[in-house]
Amino acid sequence: MNAIGRLAYLRRNGRRCISFTLAICLWAIDCPAQNSSDKEQLLTLWAGTMPIILAAPHGGREPIPGVAPRRGIGVAQFVAERDSNTAELAEAVALKLRERLGATPFLVIARFERKYIDANREPAAAYEMPQAKLYYDAYHRAIGEAVEAIRQKWGSGLLLDIHAQRAQADTIFRGTDNGRSVSQLQRQFGQAALSGQNSVLGHLAANGYKILPNLTGQDRETRYTGGYTTRIYGSHRGTKIDAIQLELGSDLRAKANLERTANDFAMAIAVFTREYLLRGDGFDLRR
Repeated sequence: MNAIGRLAYLRRNGRRCISFTLAICLWAIDCPAQNSSDKEQLLTLWAGTMPIILAAPHGGREPIPGVAPRRGIGVAQFVAERDSNTAELAEAVALKLRERLGATPFLVIARFERKYIDANREPAAAYEMPQAKLYYDAYHRAIGEAVEAIRQKWGSGLLLDIHAQRAQADTIFRGTDNGRSVSQLQRQFGQAALSGQNSVLGHLAANGYKILPNLTGQDRETRYTGGYTTRIYGSHRGTKIDAIQLELGSDLRAKANLERTANDFAMAIAVFTREYLLRGDGFDLRR
């Protein structure tokens, strides 16, 4: 059964690997299946065994009990629509990495609908009802704990914040606040770590993906420059974690293409991890 098929199977059976209700929002060491209703599973959290964090704040489909949809009064660039299939993609990439490497990234997925909470905004713009604060805080606490776990065990790592865009269906836009959120990576390894052949985006480009800004290093990020997550957790804040917001076009997130996209992303992340994060640690890409 392929990764996408397995995800569908898990959901039909009301299970997710390390999916918790907010009442028990804790990291775990293993991956036992958890039984609970879909409405209770408002976060999906995986404990990682490699220095990578995958985050998906806008792909959720669930309502939040007692919380009304946001109205967006006074919020600049208010958006309440779901980033379709980004939660599914993030989870599929994590599964692919585990299959390929026997190593698991940290995974933080918001299962609540964006119309209730925008987890990629500062608190004042993210939610409107006090009851929503618990869920917003839990999402960011999970990322913060993943950042700290990576810093303590590996010293540095990479956070990929997965989003959707409708501007160009076949394109991945990069957002790093024009290099600020990956400042440590570039300082240590140069531009090649962001756009070279062994970078995540460089490896994807070599496999036929269109990346913007282009990988020559000449173009600035203008359409998508990164959001709250990259600004808060990026290495320019002293976190030791480099953060990239990835905006994927609709063709790359379509159900028919999700398996291929997840597989290519997993391989790109694995190549990057071996080259820049776990150099000389016997990191195995042969699986």
